[in-house]
Amino acid sequence: MRGTKSKEKFSQELEMSRSNYSRIESGKSDPTIKTLEQIAKLTNSTLVVDLIPNEPTEPEPETESEQVTLDLEMEEEKSNDFV
Repeated sequence: MRGTKSKEKFSQELEMSRSNYSRIESGKSDPTIKTLEQIAKLTNSTLVVDLIPNEPTEPEPETESEQVTLDLEMEEEKSNDFV
């Protein structure tokens, strides 16, 4: 992540203690978004954040016929569970 820079030098550029930076680098501490932005800037990188739902979600039906189709599929799945 820091390339050839020492932890001391890189942590100074991040304006944080070497020990705090070491905890982040070793995975013992989670960095803030602000720290991630600083790291991205110092390493000439792009920060990408993905928001992933904890549970899979079903797409919302757009039309009444799609809703009827989804309802029928759910009923079929329920009846197959008891077979």
